Amino acid sequence: MSTVPALLQARAEAAPDAPALWSLDGTSGWQPITWRDFRDATASAAHGLRALGLKRGDRIGILAPSCPRWDVAQIAAMAAGGIVVGLDPNDTSERLGQIAERCELSVVIAYDEALLGKLPPPVCDRLSFAVTFAPARATGIVSFADLVGPDGTQGKTGWDHALAGDPALIVFTSGTSGEPKGITYAHQQVCGAVASILQAFPDIGPGSRLACWLPLSNLFQRMINLCAIGRGAQTYYVEDPRTIMQHVAAISPHLFIGVPRFYEKLHAGICAAIDTKPAWQRSVTQWAIRAGDRRARALRDGIDLGAADRATAALAEGLVLRRIRSILGRNLRYLVSGSAPMPVWLLERFHALGFLVLEAYGMSESIVPVAANRPDRYRFGTVGQPMVGSEVRLAPDGELLLHGPGVFSGYLGETAAASLIDADGFLASGDYASIDGDGFVTLLGRKSELFKTSTGRRVAPAVIESHLRQIPYVEHAVIFGANRPFLAAVLAVTETALRERLGGREPSADLEFTASAVRADIAAAVAGVPGYQRPGGVVLTTRAFSIADGHITPNLKVRRAHVEAAYGSFLEELYQSLDAAPATPLALTHDNGTVLVLSV
Repeated sequence: MSTVPALLQARAEAAPDAPALWSLDGTSGWQPITWRDFRDATASAAHGLRALGLKRGDRIGILAPSCPRWDVAQIAAMAAGGIVVGLDPNDTSERLGQIAERCELSVVIAYDEALLGKLPPPVCDRLSFAVTFAPARATGIVSFADLVGPDGTQGKTGWDHALAGDPALIVFTSGTSGEPKGITYAHQQVCGAVASILQAFPDIGPGSRLACWLPLSNLFQRMINLCAIGRGAQTYYVEDPRTIMQHVAAISPHLFIGVPRFYEKLHAGICAAIDTKPAWQRSVTQWAIRAGDRRARALRDGIDLGAADRATAALAEGLVLRRIRSILGRNLRYLVSGSAPMPVWLLERFHALGFLVLEAYGMSESIVPVAANRPDRYRFGTVGQPMVGSEVRLAPDGELLLHGPGVFSGYLGETAAASLIDADGFLASGDYASIDGDGFVTLLGRKSELFKTSTGRRVAPAVIESHLRQIPYVEHAVIFGANRPFLAAVLAVTETALRERLGGREPSADLEFTASAVRADIAAAVAGVPGYQRPGGVVLTTRAFSIADGHITPNLKVRRAHVEAAYGSFLEELYQSLDAAPATPLALTHDNGTVLVLSV
């Protein structure tokens, strides 16, 4: 298919009465929408948008949590000739305004009037019209239900005005190292990306269940939903991502997507649940995990287990491991992780439990994912082999270069991306990488994040940070140390979890005791990394990083510059104290929560 609406039309013709989308009704449970009803509602909304004055090339922002109407609105806007911009409802008003201004939005479709109110008044004043999923009360705002009609069947013909070369959507970079930049992709590029993903994961098909829980402003989630249309899989929508674990067992997905932080929390939750069991159950569980680990390692190495180990693994599976995996339902084949690197130790621990987590790698500047591990071809520690439509090679300095039909042609409002594309048409990814003899790509660190210490050592902070996040009470870890003799870390910790680690004591009640416990946990977490990569001191804060304070992006990536600006004075205090007297245990101050500064 060459356009997104054509993808939906083909699916509705192929399986009109099969369930397509599921939404959660508070009283009736999960409610299905068929492919025919999905297409009819989309067609009606497309007619309604055009009747309101939507013109080809208009930019439409969708500001709502994940729900079926989000996808209906998106494809309807595309079919009417519009270009869709996903807006995260959890984003700040300032950033939403920046995106709206950069895109020159003509229309906004919001969940309700309260979310619409997050847009700055100048943005709203320039809109041609606004639509809300919830019933509209204010004058001049249209209810989405009025566009679709009472039964979603208004004007089922002549609804698709999209052309293959038309712009379909605008996505924005994460903005970790500056203001987010917009990138426009055409329908044919989006459909090419869908085809590439489905070729890599051929077992996604009619009847497969997928959970839509990440914000649909996130391109990762949106592309998975389009893949579900391409193959006839069923999508279950969870509006509040914080509640995914309440619903995932009932959804029982065949494929689950997430980001590394989710998997870290999932693993921590499993470990915490095990720790609450009686001693004999903990012993049996640990025995089962060790048996599962032997089985998993043999599978990865391509060797056969002996008869005794096979029998032990089967017993462990029946007694323990299958029950642990049931927290994600009964159908799960594998999980996919993207957005940031996932530590190998965590991949291996999940594999020991029987969860196969496949890392994939993409970038905003290419709608087609760059590389992915496949269910039958994977290597932990790599992001897999290149996807169909993505050709990769290494620059002389080791930077990964990318070529293919999904590569962007420039940022919105700027000249062509000539400075990022070489004479052969390859895009500089900004990531250092290596490629082995079988084509598996290993990322070595962001070019913009790598730094040298004053001793001349080159440091990739992401690797060290992943080790520090093994500590149960550490929510975020950010490493610094450019032009310094040693590294320092800012750790955002969960105060209740830290207090539990301290046996119920307040962190500030006994500073020496707190310092001793934290030092021990850090030492254990970084025991496997070279000495020069271990932090010489840390700044702990009990204030969580948030989108609102600018420390993380809507995609949950850390904005290093923001963190450094917020905690720079504490980092400087740490370096000065260690330069003067390395044995100084810690200093305590109160600002934006409890902040502990200590040597390790």
